[in-house]
Amino acid sequence: MHQTLFERLFQEQKIAYIVTDAHCNVLHYGGYIHLLGNPDLSPTLLELVPELNGCEDLLQDILDGTLPNFQLENLNRMSESEITYINLVVLRYLSDEEDSQEPFLLIVLSDMSAWTRIQQTLTQQHNDLKLLQQKLDETNQRLDFILQRYVPREVAKALLENRIAPELGGEVREISILFADLRNYTSISEQLSPSETIELLNVCLEIATTAIGEAGGVVVNYMGDAVMAVFNAPNAQPDHAYRAVQAGLTMQKLAALYQALEKGHSTHPPFYFGVGINTGDALVGNIGAQWHYQYTAIGDIVNVASRICGQAKPTEVLMGANTYAQVKHQVIAQPLAPMKFKGKSQEMVTYRVTKLIDHTLSNQLANQ
Repeated sequence: MHQTLFERLFQEQKIAYIVTDAHCNVLHYGGYIHLLGNPDLSPTLLELVPELNGCEDLLQDILDGTLPNFQLENLNRMSESEITYINLVVLRYLSDEEDSQEPFLLIVLSDMSAWTRIQQTLTQQHNDLKLLQQKLDETNQRLDFILQRYVPREVAKALLENRIAPELGGEVREISILFADLRNYTSISEQLSPSETIELLNVCLEIATTAIGEAGGVVVNYMGDAVMAVFNAPNAQPDHAYRAVQAGLTMQKLAALYQALEKGHSTHPPFYFGVGINTGDALVGNIGAQWHYQYTAIGDIVNVASRICGQAKPTEVLMGANTYAQVKHQVIAQPLAPMKFKGKSQEMVTYRVTKLIDHTLSNQLANQ
């Protein structure tokens, strides 16, 4: 009964066994014979399990009792229909027969095909997920690269953090607007080829964008040779008027410094910015169509800022009265004669900014 029970267990668990003498001659085998191939034609252990060739010293150590066991995993056997994966354990075995004093080798083979295939599937899925994660990371990097170059960085971050709704509309808030454009751009472009014109524009816009970014502003529009930037949106900046003035002065200093460094080396004609700044309430948010949004500011103060910029001479930074009221203790500025702007019924006073009182980047550049 016990023999029948053991054989049933061996079959159910897909386990085979081999008993050999000290010379690896097969004395007995049984269990799930499928794992042994054709044991009748293989009288020695090394013929049945060729993977043990070269392991004779280890087998002797097991016979001597100096090594408790020896294991091999994922041995594979090819059949016509599939691959079988086998785990093998070699043990020292003493027979309970009274006339047997010599130790034997007991080799236990287990069919691990189902488990191995599960492991292979899990490994493949893990590799697939890892590859997918890598592709997602690459896609996110490309999207981040694109987003930062086609959408202002602060706007993109606010969108991702749900501080700005991705829909048309916005909110009314106090902001400072800065416009800057090149003076005599038409005459400059007449002297240059299209590629040279683009190269010069890129240099100028890089200078303007750098100055605005250093002061914490957000460029919301490039209009040919002109730049429009907002301060106090989307991020709150209580000192937004001061930041806008700082950006304007820094822009002029950077332009002068660039041309001084490039003097005698550059083929570009001299270029100069006119800068206009205004402060007040405006609608800030998304405008456009269903398939294309643009984050910007709309309102009378925006139009006035553009008009002020149009009045600025080369290298000048002009600001409106509202901006001056917020920064008058932080800047040195001279009021200009009242101006009549298009679309305004009354004349308006503007101020020419000379310098900031505080030690700032623009003042550092002025000393170079």
